[in-house]
Amino acid sequence: MRCSRLSFAGLVLCAGLLATGCTPGVQSVSIASGTATQVVSNQAPWSPLLNALDKSEAASMYKMQTAVNIQNGNLHTSFTVYGTIQQPDMASIQVHENNFNIAFYQQGEVAYQQDGTIWSPAQPVSNLNAYQTYRDVVEYAMAHHLRLVKMNRTYVVDEYCDVYRVVVPNGIVSLPLFLGGTAGANEAELSRHASEVAYVFYVGETSGYLRQVQTQSVAVVDSVGSLIMQTSTIFQDIDNAQLAKVQIPVSLVQQLEQGVQ
Repeated sequence: MRCSRLSFAGLVLCAGLLATGCTPGVQSVSIASGTATQVVSNQAPWSPLLNALDKSEAASMYKMQTAVNIQNGNLHTSFTVYGTIQQPDMASIQVHENNFNIAFYQQGEVAYQQDGTIWSPAQPVSNLNAYQTYRDVVEYAMAHHLRLVKMNRTYVVDEYCDVYRVVVPNGIVSLPLFLGGTAGANEAELSRHASEVAYVFYVGETSGYLRQVQTQSVAVVDSVGSLIMQTSTIFQDIDNAQLAKVQIPVSLVQQLEQGVQ
Protein backbone atom coordinates (compact mmCIF):
# COMPACT_ATOMS: atom_id res chain seq x y z
CA MET A 1 0.00 0.00 0.00
CA ARG A 2 1.66 3.21 -1.11
CA CYS A 3 1.00 6.63 0.37
CA SER A 4 1.19 8.11 -3.12
CA ARG A 5 -2.22 6.64 -3.87
CA LEU A 6 -3.78 9.37 -1.71
CA SER A 7 -4.45 13.03 -2.27
CA PHE A 8 -2.02 14.89 -0.08
CA ALA A 9 -4.83 16.63 1.73
CA GLY A 10 -5.69 13.14 2.89
CA LEU A 11 -2.14 12.53 4.04
CA VAL A 12 -2.12 15.71 6.09
CA LEU A 13 -5.31 14.66 7.79
CA CYS A 14 -3.79 11.24 8.49
CA ALA A 15 -1.96 12.71 11.43
CA GLY A 16 -5.27 13.19 13.18
CA LEU A 17 -7.53 10.71 11.46
CA LEU A 18 -5.30 7.66 11.55
CA ALA A 19 -6.02 7.40 15.22
CA THR A 20 -9.58 6.38 14.44
CA GLY A 21 -8.64 2.77 13.78
CA CYS A 22 -10.75 0.63 11.48
CA THR A 23 -13.37 -2.01 12.14
CA PRO A 24 -11.70 -3.69 15.08
CA GLY A 25 -11.97 -6.24 17.79
CA VAL A 26 -9.84 -5.09 20.71
CA GLN A 27 -7.36 -7.70 21.89
CA SER A 28 -7.34 -8.67 25.56
CA VAL A 29 -3.84 -7.27 26.11
CA SER A 30 -3.56 -3.96 24.31
CA ILE A 31 -0.18 -3.13 22.85
CA ALA A 32 -1.54 0.39 22.42
CA SER A 33 -1.29 0.82 26.19
CA GLY A 34 2.49 1.01 25.84
CA THR A 35 4.15 1.05 29.25
CA ALA A 36 0.86 1.93 30.95
CA THR A 37 -0.45 -1.58 31.57
CA GLN A 38 -1.71 -1.47 35.13
CA VAL A 39 -5.27 -0.32 35.84
CA VAL A 40 -5.38 2.30 38.59
CA SER A 41 -9.10 3.11 38.41
CA ASN A 42 -11.91 1.35 36.56
CA GLN A 43 -14.10 4.47 36.54
CA ALA A 44 -12.05 7.63 36.07
CA PRO A 45 -13.55 11.14 35.70
CA TRP A 46 -13.54 12.74 32.26
CA SER A 47 -12.63 16.27 33.42
CA PRO A 48 -8.81 15.88 33.23
CA LEU A 49 -9.05 14.62 29.65
CA LEU A 50 -11.49 17.37 28.65
CA ASN A 51 -9.22 20.01 30.22
CA ALA A 52 -6.26 18.61 28.28
CA LEU A 53 -8.19 18.80 25.02
CA ASP A 54 -9.23 22.40 25.74
CA LYS A 55 -5.66 23.44 26.46
CA SER A 56 -4.21 21.52 23.50
CA GLU A 57 -6.68 22.97 21.01
CA ALA A 58 -5.83 26.47 22.24
CA ALA A 59 -2.14 25.97 21.40
CA SER A 60 -0.94 28.13 18.52
CA MET A 61 1.68 25.67 17.23
CA TYR A 62 3.10 22.20 17.84
CA LYS A 63 5.02 19.33 16.32
CA MET A 64 3.49 15.92 15.93
CA GLN A 65 4.55 12.48 14.79
CA THR A 66 2.20 9.62 13.89
CA ALA A 67 3.47 6.08 13.42
CA VAL A 68 1.11 3.63 11.71
CA ASN A 69 1.51 -0.15 11.57
CA ILE A 70 -0.87 -2.37 9.61
CA GLN A 71 -0.66 -6.14 9.29
CA ASN A 72 -2.68 -8.16 6.81
CA GLY A 73 -1.71 -11.81 7.16
CA ASN A 74 1.98 -12.06 6.32
CA LEU A 75 2.00 -8.58 4.79
CA HIS A 76 3.12 -5.67 6.91
CA THR A 77 2.85 -1.97 6.11
CA SER A 78 4.16 0.88 8.21
CA PHE A 79 4.69 4.57 7.66
CA THR A 80 5.31 7.71 9.66
CA VAL A 81 3.81 11.17 9.35
CA TYR A 82 5.89 14.06 10.75
CA GLY A 83 4.21 17.42 11.01
CA THR A 84 4.53 20.98 12.26
CA ILE A 85 1.23 22.80 12.66
CA GLN A 86 0.81 26.53 13.18
CA GLN A 87 -2.78 27.57 13.69
CA PRO A 88 -4.94 28.44 12.00
CA ASP A 89 -3.72 27.63 8.50
CA MET A 90 0.01 26.84 8.26
CA ALA A 91 1.57 23.38 8.11
CA SER A 92 4.65 21.50 7.03
CA ILE A 93 4.19 17.71 6.77
CA GLN A 94 6.42 14.84 5.69
CA VAL A 95 5.33 11.24 5.10
CA HIS A 96 7.90 8.43 5.10
CA GLU A 97 7.25 4.86 3.96
CA ASN A 98 10.47 2.86 3.60
CA ASN A 99 12.36 4.79 0.89
CA PHE A 100 9.25 6.62 -0.28
CA ASN A 101 8.73 10.24 0.84
CA ILE A 102 6.16 12.97 0.28
CA ALA A 103 6.21 16.51 1.65
CA PHE A 104 3.44 19.08 2.02
CA TYR A 105 3.52 22.79 2.81
CA GLN A 106 0.57 25.10 3.40
CA GLN A 107 0.39 28.82 4.08
CA GLY A 108 -3.15 30.15 4.21
CA GLU A 109 -5.00 29.31 1.02
CA VAL A 110 -1.82 28.30 -0.83
CA ALA A 111 -0.44 24.76 -0.63
CA TYR A 112 2.20 22.65 -2.37
CA GLN A 113 3.14 19.00 -2.28
CA GLN A 114 6.45 17.40 -3.19
CA ASP A 115 6.52 13.93 -4.71
CA GLY A 116 10.11 13.19 -5.57
CA THR A 117 11.98 16.44 -6.13
CA ILE A 118 9.27 18.60 -7.73
CA TRP A 119 6.78 20.74 -5.83
CA SER A 120 3.29 21.03 -7.33
CA PRO A 121 0.24 23.10 -6.32
CA ALA A 122 -2.02 21.19 -3.93
CA GLN A 123 -5.41 21.54 -2.29
CA PRO A 124 -5.06 23.29 1.09
CA VAL A 125 -6.50 21.57 4.15
CA SER A 126 -9.40 23.55 5.56
CA ASN A 127 -9.04 22.38 9.17
CA LEU A 128 -5.57 21.68 10.60
CA ASN A 129 -6.80 20.95 14.13
CA ALA A 130 -5.21 17.56 14.89
CA TYR A 131 -7.12 17.26 18.16
CA GLN A 132 -10.68 17.45 16.78
CA THR A 133 -10.95 13.71 16.12
CA TYR A 134 -10.00 12.95 19.71
CA ARG A 135 -12.60 15.39 21.03
CA ASP A 136 -15.26 13.72 18.89
CA VAL A 137 -14.34 10.35 20.38
CA VAL A 138 -14.33 11.63 23.97
CA GLU A 139 -17.64 13.47 23.59
CA TYR A 140 -19.27 10.38 22.10
CA ALA A 141 -17.94 8.20 24.91
CA MET A 142 -19.25 10.61 27.54
CA ALA A 143 -22.67 10.92 25.91
CA HIS A 144 -23.01 7.14 25.78
CA HIS A 145 -21.70 6.60 29.33
CA LEU A 146 -18.73 4.52 28.25
CA ARG A 147 -16.17 3.59 30.87
CA LEU A 148 -12.94 5.59 31.13
CA VAL A 149 -10.16 3.57 32.77
CA LYS A 150 -7.13 5.22 34.35
CA MET A 151 -3.84 3.39 33.85
CA ASN A 152 -0.53 3.78 35.67
CA ARG A 153 1.37 7.00 34.89
CA THR A 154 4.21 6.84 32.39
CA TYR A 155 6.84 9.10 30.80
CA VAL A 156 6.28 10.67 27.37
CA VAL A 157 8.98 12.78 25.67
CA ASP A 158 9.81 15.07 28.59
CA GLU A 159 7.23 14.65 31.36
CA TYR A 160 5.20 12.11 33.27
CA CYS A 161 1.67 11.62 32.00
CA ASP A 162 -1.59 10.40 33.44
CA VAL A 163 -2.96 7.69 31.16
CA TYR A 164 -6.60 7.04 30.26
CA ARG A 165 -8.12 4.26 28.15
CA VAL A 166 -11.55 4.02 26.57
CA VAL A 167 -13.00 1.52 24.11
CA VAL A 168 -15.52 2.92 21.64
CA PRO A 169 -17.64 1.30 18.91
CA ASN A 170 -16.53 1.34 15.30
CA GLY A 171 -17.76 4.23 13.17
CA ILE A 172 -17.49 7.06 15.71
CA VAL A 173 -15.31 8.98 13.27
CA SER A 174 -14.71 8.58 9.56
CA LEU A 175 -12.73 5.72 8.07
CA PRO A 176 -9.02 6.64 7.97
CA LEU A 177 -8.35 8.17 4.58
CA PHE A 178 -5.40 5.95 3.72
CA LEU A 179 -7.67 2.88 3.83
CA GLY A 180 -9.78 4.32 1.04
CA GLY A 181 -7.41 2.87 -1.53
CA THR A 182 -7.54 -0.63 -0.09
CA ALA A 183 -9.65 -3.10 -2.03
CA GLY A 184 -12.81 -3.88 -0.13
CA ALA A 185 -12.17 -1.31 2.58
CA ASN A 186 -15.22 0.88 2.20
CA GLU A 187 -17.71 2.23 4.72
CA ALA A 188 -20.51 -0.12 3.65
CA GLU A 189 -18.37 -3.24 3.93
CA LEU A 190 -16.68 -2.25 7.18
CA SER A 191 -19.98 -1.36 8.82
CA ARG A 192 -20.99 -5.02 8.57
CA HIS A 193 -18.22 -5.88 11.02
CA ALA A 194 -19.19 -3.59 13.88
CA SER A 195 -16.78 -3.86 16.78
CA GLU A 196 -14.49 -1.59 18.79
CA VAL A 197 -11.45 0.71 18.85
CA ALA A 198 -9.24 1.14 21.90
CA TYR A 199 -7.92 4.67 22.56
CA VAL A 200 -5.19 5.45 25.08
CA PHE A 201 -4.72 9.13 25.99
CA TYR A 202 -1.60 10.49 27.72
CA VAL A 203 -2.10 13.79 29.60
CA GLY A 204 0.99 15.69 30.78
CA GLU A 205 1.04 16.06 34.55
CA THR A 206 3.12 19.26 34.35
CA SER A 207 2.01 20.84 31.06
CA GLY A 208 -1.62 19.75 31.06
CA TYR A 209 -1.44 19.07 27.31
CA LEU A 210 -2.51 15.91 25.52
CA ARG A 211 0.94 14.53 24.74
CA GLN A 212 0.24 11.18 23.09
CA VAL A 213 -2.65 9.13 21.72
CA GLN A 214 -2.43 5.47 20.78
CA THR A 215 -5.01 3.21 19.19
CA GLN A 216 -5.40 -0.47 18.50
CA SER A 217 -7.94 -2.27 16.35
CA VAL A 218 -8.42 -5.52 14.48
CA ALA A 219 -10.60 -5.49 11.38
CA VAL A 220 -12.09 -8.19 9.21
CA VAL A 221 -12.57 -6.97 5.63
CA ASP A 222 -14.14 -9.48 3.24
CA SER A 223 -11.86 -8.94 0.28
CA VAL A 224 -8.72 -8.18 2.31
CA GLY A 225 -8.90 -10.42 5.36
CA SER A 226 -7.81 -9.54 8.87
CA LEU A 227 -6.29 -6.08 9.31
CA ILE A 228 -4.44 -5.43 12.56
CA MET A 229 -3.81 -1.72 12.96
CA GLN A 230 -1.89 0.22 15.60
CA THR A 231 -1.19 3.95 15.67
CA SER A 232 0.76 6.24 17.96
CA THR A 233 0.68 10.05 17.78
CA ILE A 234 3.05 12.16 19.88
CA PHE A 235 2.74 15.93 20.36
CA GLN A 236 5.80 17.96 21.37
CA ASP A 237 7.28 21.48 21.37
CA ILE A 238 3.77 22.77 22.02
CA ASP A 239 3.64 26.60 21.79
CA ASN A 240 7.43 26.66 21.37
CA ALA A 241 7.99 29.44 18.85
CA GLN A 242 11.62 28.49 18.34
CA LEU A 243 11.04 24.83 17.51
CA ALA A 244 7.45 24.58 16.26
CA LYS A 245 7.11 27.60 14.00
CA VAL A 246 6.36 26.48 10.44
CA GLN A 247 9.19 27.23 7.99
CA ILE A 248 8.84 27.19 4.21
CA PRO A 249 11.01 24.36 2.76
CA VAL A 250 14.23 25.57 1.17
CA SER A 251 13.67 23.43 -1.95
CA LEU A 252 10.25 25.04 -2.48
CA VAL A 253 11.75 28.52 -2.17
CA GLN A 254 14.41 27.63 -4.73
CA GLN A 255 11.86 26.23 -7.15
CA LEU A 256 9.62 29.30 -6.84
CA GLU A 257 12.58 31.61 -7.34
CA GLN A 258 13.38 29.74 -10.55
CA GLY A 259 9.82 30.34 -11.72
CA VAL A 260 8.88 26.65 -11.81
CA GLN A 261 5.25 25.95 -10.86
